[in-house]
Amino acid sequence: MRHKIEDRNSLDVKKGIPYPLGATIIEDRINFAAVMHTRNECGVILYDSKSGNSCKIPFRKEDRSGNICCLSIVRNRKLSYEYNFYDGDEIITDTYAKRIIGNERWGGAGAKREEGRHEEEPREDGRPAGKQTVSKPQLRAGIPEHEFDWQGDAPLRIPYEDSVFYCTHVRGFTKSPNSGVKKKGTFAGVIEKIPYLKELGVRNIEFMPLYEFPETGWQEKDVTMQYAAKHYMDKPDEEGTRINYWGYCDAYYFSPKASYAASGDCVNELKRMIRELHKNGIEVICQFYFPDSCKQGYILEVIKYWVLEYHIDGIHLMGNGIPVTLLATEPLLSNTKLIYYGFPYEQIYERNEIPEYRNLAAATDAFMMDARRFLKSDGSLLQAMMWHFVTNPAKNGVLHYVTNYYGFTLHDLVSYEYKHNEANGEDNRDGSNDNQSWNCGVEGVSRKPSIIKLRMRQMRNAMAMVVLSQGTPFFMAGDEDCNTQKGNNNPYCQDNAVGWKDWSHGVMADRQRDFVQKLLAFRAKHSVFRKKGECTSVDRLSCGYPEISFHSDEAYRIRPENYSRRMGLMYAGTYGNQKDEKDEDIYVAYNMHWTEHRFALPKLKNGYAWRLVMDTAFDESFSVDEWKTDGYTTAQGRSIQVLVGMKNEQGKEEASTKTGRG
Repeated sequence: MRHKIEDRNSLDVKKGIPYPLGATIIEDRINFAAVMHTRNECGVILYDSKSGNSCKIPFRKEDRSGNICCLSIVRNRKLSYEYNFYDGDEIITDTYAKRIIGNERWGGAGAKREEGRHEEEPREDGRPAGKQTVSKPQLRAGIPEHEFDWQGDAPLRIPYEDSVFYCTHVRGFTKSPNSGVKKKGTFAGVIEKIPYLKELGVRNIEFMPLYEFPETGWQEKDVTMQYAAKHYMDKPDEEGTRINYWGYCDAYYFSPKASYAASGDCVNELKRMIRELHKNGIEVICQFYFPDSCKQGYILEVIKYWVLEYHIDGIHLMGNGIPVTLLATEPLLSNTKLIYYGFPYEQIYERNEIPEYRNLAAATDAFMMDARRFLKSDGSLLQAMMWHFVTNPAKNGVLHYVTNYYGFTLHDLVSYEYKHNEANGEDNRDGSNDNQSWNCGVEGVSRKPSIIKLRMRQMRNAMAMVVLSQGTPFFMAGDEDCNTQKGNNNPYCQDNAVGWKDWSHGVMADRQRDFVQKLLAFRAKHSVFRKKGECTSVDRLSCGYPEISFHSDEAYRIRPENYSRRMGLMYAGTYGNQKDEKDEDIYVAYNMHWTEHRFALPKLKNGYAWRLVMDTAFDESFSVDEWKTDGYTTAQGRSIQVLVGMKNEQGKEEASTKTGRG
């Protein structure tokens, strides 16, 4: 016997409850609730996707509570329900839909169609054609009905001090033909790359928007951020539409993006991805961009839903109208990472209150812009960099990065001085003109060994600044293996090799990846880089050394002159990371001048000496092994060294000649 959707009476319609909004399965019934500011007839259009039957179920006067209309129907497990709301003649796709049906194919080409729009379309010879019917996409809301086995999963709660953020685009991460995965550009494709992420040392993966956004048919008014107002791709899709690759626009925030699912089930495939990442000790952070038109209560509901339904570990909030104080004081989110440009901490915490779990974090471009200038040897930056390297508030985390999804990749940062966004179709007017980049002497691609060598060194220097500073390291997918966007600093439209991560191997890529992996492992090993609060420049424990100290060619003295481009920074291992994790004494020598400089090394206790363990001046930066027993180390121009205070069991009285340097 075929089960059909026929009319209101056949569905056993009863009064519903106003919350939660959208469609919700409650025991044996499906509850529908929607905000309706109208005097028109309004209600639910219910579809049976298997039989094709549908019917309208109007809201009655008694179904209204304030501006919320609600009703419920008996759940028939033999039917596959889809729905929309209607207001008079207008069909409305539910903004609270837990799944969107009709956009399963990237670019919108797989959407369900309805007839009704007529346009003049040109013939193949370019001359106008007669009136033709053009298909128009109609989205529907789906009702996820399958239970998911989380297998005991829960958010990981990795502290900011132990975190390493890796930011990527779900589609672009594995879409490249050389990605080596079977299910390219999908949640399942990310699962295939988990061993890679784990081996690299990633602790937190941050995804650009993975909710259901319109990659076609977007409206210019939806986009209010700093990038351009039109989205393009090199080759338009089959309907001539233009692609919104990034997804920073108004969206269906409760639904995962259907085209990111290889299985056709975006809800459960996303949950599988999160569960498997958690099993491997990797947190999931999701970016959410909300335009000013979004209501604050709606934003709160979206965030709470994703935390409860998808077990995500954090939200990176974007937009100008975010209710940050409301979110930061929401008890449900107290163990969820919330990242924003800045929070009004005085409104969130009492004066001397220190949160048990630092869930708030600031992500601004301040470190990025200063570090880029320091990297290319600009002057007057020592005070700023000293502050950046040690700042680590007790109440909140701080994300440090030199690249982000907007702007140059790390490879392009040291290869281009000017943006090259011509492929975006906007005459190179889009994207930032303030890149603070340096091309090392040649704009773009170069085969000169000296240029390549310098660029590799600068990339190592940039990663070392990020990873060896206090706070939380954050870098973009591809920065670990010389990924390039060919000088495009605003690839919001580039759904192609420019916007995708390149997985090809080569000497440069392999060498950079090896360096980043070892650098992250070094940070994980040494607790002095993973402090829970601010460092102090006093010896609180009377161990003979302040917790942190600065040096130059003289110990405990920094050269403050504007022309100075070097500093030595020592962490006293006795202080560890304020969690009773003691460490060795560690000294980092930053020489961003173009000439070599000598750094004075503080004297260690008897039986200990400084041992050079990393030097970015060398391609194999972690292969150096040199004892420093004369109280100094010499760093080449534009290089960073790391020395560890270790027992000198062999009693060496002079520097090792292993590398032939003093």
